[in-house]
Amino acid sequence: MNATFKTAALLAATCLFLSVVRADTTEAGESGSGKAPGAMEKTENAIERGAKATANGIERGTKAAVRGVKRGAKAAAGGIERGAQATGRAAHKVARKTGLSKTSDTEAESTKP
Repeated sequence: MNATFKTAALLAATCLFLSVVRADTTEAGESGSGKAPGAMEKTENAIERGAKATANGIERGTKAAVRGVKRGAKAAAGGIERGAQATGRAAHKVARKTGLSKTSDTEAESTKP
């Protein structure tokens, strides 16, 4: 969320800057020349495109982070499940070797794929 606030502050400052520049160019245009400076418009457009690109980049980064967290959680859950199954298999093997297990349990276990 901190990045969102920084982006919002950047956009607000850009809009303020552009409104001041726009007012200055309007006053300069009315004073007699009649021409709007091309460099200022190009600068305004570049700043707007940069602000949009920054906002899109932050949005994409946030989505990627969410996907990464989900993927990591899924991998961790799969690892825990796999570890629990391995522990169960090891416990059955030990029980079988020590003779604590019934033969019906070992037969049912050996028929599993």
